[in-house]
Amino acid sequence: MFTPLRPVGTPVWLPVLLLALAADRAVAAAAPTFPWRDARTGEGLVCAQCPPGSFMRRPCGPGSATVCEPCPARHYTEFWNYLERCLYCNVICGEHEEEALPCTATHNRVCRCRAGFFEFAGFCLEHAPCPPGSGVAAAGTPSQNTQCQPCSPGTFSANSSSTESCQPHRNCSALGLVLNVPGSSFHDTLCTNCTAFLLGDWEPGMPGVEECESAILDFVAFQDMSFKRFLRLQQALAGQDVQSPVPPREGLAALQLMLRGQLARIHEQEGGGPLLERLLQALHTARLPALERSVRARFLPTR
Repeated sequence: MFTPLRPVGTPVWLPVLLLALAADRAVAAAAPTFPWRDARTGEGLVCAQCPPGSFMRRPCGPGSATVCEPCPARHYTEFWNYLERCLYCNVICGEHEEEALPCTATHNRVCRCRAGFFEFAGFCLEHAPCPPGSGVAAAGTPSQNTQCQPCSPGTFSANSSSTESCQPHRNCSALGLVLNVPGSSFHDTLCTNCTAFLLGDWEPGMPGVEECESAILDFVAFQDMSFKRFLRLQQALAGQDVQSPVPPREGLAALQLMLRGQLARIHEQEGGGPLLERLLQALHTARLPALERSVRARFLPTR
């Protein structure tokens, strides 16, 4: 291997020193500068700035470079600078926020909204849930609210949710069951094994009675009716002196669940008495002849 000759009498350390000086000059040449007037001599100088993560302890002088020192704990400088002290990490994560990046010598603390929230006008707001009948088209992010869309035909969403999308209706025939109530945008298709409820032939506790009773409750409760008609039916079931309920914010879906719960409670309180007769009488009292005819046609076929 060829080794270049070194002139006789040249110190071994001289080439190393020259390389180090060249490197310092390269760094100084690459660093941004700032003008400075030496207080002692009045000479105008061009000083190198200090790199991110440090501050200027002493400016340059005639024959001397700028002296920089690292930032102390909980302080930072993000850019080249000639500050006399580093900046304090003053960002404090607020309500519904979490630390995304900790305070370091080169940047302040960075906060972001916690999971389930998004930033709007400087505040972290909770992702809005999609109401029944609508599903999530795009989940919320730290910078965007939940994006909802109405459920398309053949799909539904029964709950208010900020994470769930619309789900397909179940297929009753594929399950070996009979269609009881068609699905809507806010409830699934309701299937049953009950094909007829022969008035007077069945008694509580007989095989199939419980299935048919549940089918009747579903059939009546999950009808597409106005609030006034729901109210008339509730009053007919519970008595005219019942307090008028306030329409729930969730709309028809909540009304249907309220009526379904009321029907189940009444049936349980009566010890499984003549459910179909009671319902037909309530439908007649509530002036709902179309629904009364539908119940008779569905559960009381002509013998």
